[in-house]
Amino acid sequence: MAYLSLYRRLRPLTFAQITGQEHVTRTLSHALARGQLAHAYLFCGPRGTGKTTTAKILARAVNCERYPIPEPCGECTSCRNIASGVSLDVIEMDAASNRGIDEIRELRERTRYASGESRYKVYIIDEAHMLTNEACNAFLKTLEEPPPGVIFILATTDPSRLPPTIVSRCQRFDFHLLTVEQIGERLRRAVAEEGWQAEEEALRLIARLAEGSMRDALGLLEQCGTYGEETITAEHVRALTGVTRVETIGALIEALATGDLEAGLQTLQEIVYGGRDLALLLRDLTFFFSRLLLAGSSGRLQLEESYYGFAGLLKQYRGRFSREALLDLVELLHELAGELRYAHYPQFVLEVGLIRMMRLLHREARQPDTAAPPPPAERPRAREAAVKAVKTATGQAGPPSKRGPGKEPPARPETKTAAAQEAAAVAADWWERLLVEVKKQNKATFRHLNAACAHSLEGNLLILTYYRGDFAGERIQEKEHRGIVEEGCRRLLKRPLQLQVRYGGEPPESVAGEEMPQPKDSEASYSFEEVEKLFPGEVFEL
Repeated sequence: MAYLSLYRRLRPLTFAQITGQEHVTRTLSHALARGQLAHAYLFCGPRGTGKTTTAKILARAVNCERYPIPEPCGECTSCRNIASGVSLDVIEMDAASNRGIDEIRELRERTRYASGESRYKVYIIDEAHMLTNEACNAFLKTLEEPPPGVIFILATTDPSRLPPTIVSRCQRFDFHLLTVEQIGERLRRAVAEEGWQAEEEALRLIARLAEGSMRDALGLLEQCGTYGEETITAEHVRALTGVTRVETIGALIEALATGDLEAGLQTLQEIVYGGRDLALLLRDLTFFFSRLLLAGSSGRLQLEESYYGFAGLLKQYRGRFSREALLDLVELLHELAGELRYAHYPQFVLEVGLIRMMRLLHREARQPDTAAPPPPAERPRAREAAVKAVKTATGQAGPPSKRGPGKEPPARPETKTAAAQEAAAVAADWWERLLVEVKKQNKATFRHLNAACAHSLEGNLLILTYYRGDFAGERIQEKEHRGIVEEGCRRLLKRPLQLQVRYGGEPPESVAGEEMPQPKDSEASYSFEEVEKLFPGEVFEL
């Protein structure tokens, strides 16, 4: 006999053997026992959760010689024929390759003929969402009023793509993902049934890597069984899947906690060149830091932590980071996972991400330096305070410029028009509200917008100025971020504005690679030295 994959050999034959879908199996068992059968069923849910298996068990039960019963007996001729796949009255159809109107017309014609040896003809249509609109429309009348002795079972992973007219004609059952403990228990039974040996840690790794799919778990278990010689070990699972060791993740977390960039980059290199799966690494870090947000876990969450192997690490690091930092960190990890998907050099994405994570975790420990330039959102107010201080102290046109000897200062500009002054007043009033509004919509957009060193309104334009080389200036022009900013401007100013980015000046050396501190009060006075340091190489118009 040809070799069968493990998940096919261990496919459940009764409702009682199905793992984790009690809400489905109990309802179907009661309906079978009472003889209350529907003419059409719709099984929805993620891959590997038992949709097709349940459909086959239902097909055997309705054609069992002992019907009505809650479970197929598995002994009669009909049960054995359907289980072995030789029954002519149970037809499995793959809608992904038979999705057109011609295939549905042929199916309709076949339903006109009575069953040969069974009580019902059962049509199992897998991947039903792949049917075309025309095929669905042609199928509607037959699905609603099929000939006597015909039952349709539709299985799909994406019910939203099915027309409501199809869904409304079926009894719908939703299959959910399995928990890691449910999969782990089934894997232990599978190992015992096959006579294999496996480490408990290896089974825990497989259970969480399956992502709720029993079929994926059994497939990975079989793959690991052929990789090793006698015992399936955790190292076998890591070698096949690229999972990073918990100890290595712990070293990376310790580097983040202590702010040791060198140790963090060294650990990251070991992970990358060790062939580890970087997407799985980000998923593990996201799980770890999201669980740190909880004061303590119990019950199912505690069991899940033990399956991930992070129970000890979580106990060690709880309380070491602020809640705000952890919230921002989890969001950053989610962004990195999206960037990693399309990155040509994943290592660089993770290295930059490591630096950003350290800045998030240690931003509260950095004390603001009053001599350093203010944050971008505060620069216009700091500039006004600096100009006021210079006027008061000297009465001159501004601090000495860096134009060099022998060069005359530029001519004094004309006084601003009333419209320009009004626009500046409006800008000063609504800019902070715009930042708050944008942050509610998208924190990434807020960071790019807040990085602008100056902003102004000119007609129907919102002008944002960035230091030369500031990557935030490019990111804010992307369609998603630009749309959020322009929509916020429209709501606040009651008129449409277009975003325009300009570049000018070099970032001050004193804040290279550091978060900008809070500025002085806008009413505080500034010395010439402070003004020069705040706005190097600039000439103030008085």
